[in-house]
Amino acid sequence: MAAEAGVAASAAEGSGSWTSSSGQTKLSIYPTPIPEVMLLDTPSALEKRIGMVRREITGYYTGVHSKTQGIINRWISVEEKVETRIKSFRDPTEPLNPGLLYTGISALTTSVLTRSRALPIRIFLPPVALVSAFVYFLPGTASRVGAYGGELEDRYVPRFREIRKTSVAHSGIAWERAKESAAAGRESVNKGVKSIVESIEQGTGLNLKAMGWAQEKKQEAQSVADVVQKDIKEAIESKSSSGDSEDSKRLV
Repeated sequence: MAAEAGVAASAAEGSGSWTSSSGQTKLSIYPTPIPEVMLLDTPSALEKRIGMVRREITGYYTGVHSKTQGIINRWISVEEKVETRIKSFRDPTEPLNPGLLYTGISALTTSVLTRSRALPIRIFLPPVALVSAFVYFLPGTASRVGAYGGELEDRYVPRFREIRKTSVAHSGIAWERAKESAAAGRESVNKGVKSIVESIEQGTGLNLKAMGWAQEKKQEAQSVADVVQKDIKEAIESKSSSGDSEDSKRLV
């Protein structure tokens, strides 16, 4: 019994009270310890929803920012490559300042001169003038640009490069043939004019070579024929006038 009373007393002492053997509860003379209160942070449904939305927005912003930064980095890389490529086009032996200026002036002048022409001429002639002036004033730079264009053709459109080379070769052959034909035609025209002049000299007795007609080979055949026709008319008129004077003398 005494042991049971001691156990009950020790239990009552821990709780701030004790129970006697008669079953009555008496308060302890010692102060009762304050129990420790633990607060549990239990978020509400609204807080959970707000947190989820905030996390989604943050993740979306992070993804967009990373994609945008990647696009900017790629664009910067492209700009650096383009700048390096453009610098490689320049020929150190050619000054760009007057050459580019003359090229732009040539293209602008051609555009102004062809503004009242037909639509195909207005479309095609200014670019042709621009390319021609660029090749003429900056031949080294134009050669490097053409070589780069050839590299692009070999890389992306090799078939088009073959067709272009064939067309250029055929155009060169046709141009040479046209020059030969023009030279032959000019030579034949010169021979014809010379034969006409010689026949006129033999028929009229005029010394056209001394008058400079033999040096008119570079002129058009029509102008030569007009001048010769004029001389023939004058010779006929002079002969007719001399014949009339002789007839009048005979009559007298």
